[in-house]
Amino acid sequence: MSCLYKLQNIEQYYDGKKVLNIDNLTLDDNQIIGLFGPNGSGKSTLLSILSFINKPTSGEVSFNGIENNNLSLDERHSIVILPQNPYLLKRSVYDNITYGLKLRKDIDNLDEKVEEALNLVGLDISFSSRKWSALSGGEAQRVALAARLILKPKVLILDEPTSGVDTNSAQLIKEAVLQAKQKYNTTILISSHDHNWLNHICDKRIALFQGELVQSGSVNLLFAPWERNENNNLVKVFMDGQELVIQNSGEKKRDCVVMINSEYITICKKGCDYMINQDTLMGKISSIHQESSSDCLLVDFVVSGVSFVCKLTREEMTEQGLLPGDKININIDTTEVSWI
Repeated sequence: MSCLYKLQNIEQYYDGKKVLNIDNLTLDDNQIIGLFGPNGSGKSTLLSILSFINKPTSGEVSFNGIENNNLSLDERHSIVILPQNPYLLKRSVYDNITYGLKLRKDIDNLDEKVEEALNLVGLDISFSSRKWSALSGGEAQRVALAARLILKPKVLILDEPTSGVDTNSAQLIKEAVLQAKQKYNTTILISSHDHNWLNHICDKRIALFQGELVQSGSVNLLFAPWERNENNNLVKVFMDGQELVIQNSGEKKRDCVVMINSEYITICKKGCDYMINQDTLMGKISSIHQESSSDCLLVDFVVSGVSFVCKLTREEMTEQGLLPGDKININIDTTEVSWI
């Protein structure tokens, strides 16, 4: 991998208010990079800067080692974005998908390229004759994605790609993203509130809160809502009734965000009697993958729909015999959390 984007001292203001403040951020090529955070955290603003739709108020952005002011038209064309609510032309699916190629006067083998793009998003070539008005929400989203994939971009930026689509479409969009990375060496940047979907697809995760970069790697964020217990501590109540009490949180507001480093999370599948107590949670492993910056493994797991990640050595993984789908016991040291 090599450095694709480098951002330094980025500030973005709207109507005199600072909405983005990033001192330093480097993104490598041929990765799937997920951005998440609450509404208003700056995700869409950052994506607009990375797509070079907008320039930051101050700071430097380079792409492939070239400063943003010196990018050629071809380099800008190598970055495409799929907004949260993509607009389809009032034309056929075929015309929508080929529109970008025709603008670039790349009209060779259009039928073949359309078929390949449709296949990537799980649609048959017969779909190309459909009218835009005959598409469901999930189909329209996949057609819009196919119109970007047919360009074989160097960078594909997706803003809430699964918002409002059915489960099947969300899965097909996930598969298309993975294939684009594999077939075209495309770097994909994804902003999403669907943390489970995002955790299963990303090589790297970045979180923003109030315009600040608060996460890169294996740090967990827990967002509101919170409840209060009899000791006035904040409590995260999961959908299945399990509770996580955040110690020493009596003075914190109920809209706070808790940041938990993976080193303060312990998981266990077997021989767990030594660790089980009244605060132990139960969850299920969703995926296991290599951490790019070390020899450790990152274990993604879910507690009643809320995703977490922790870090284990290969020896610990082998000793426990952990696999995706395994049920695990989880202890979180809530005395070591940070607040943002």
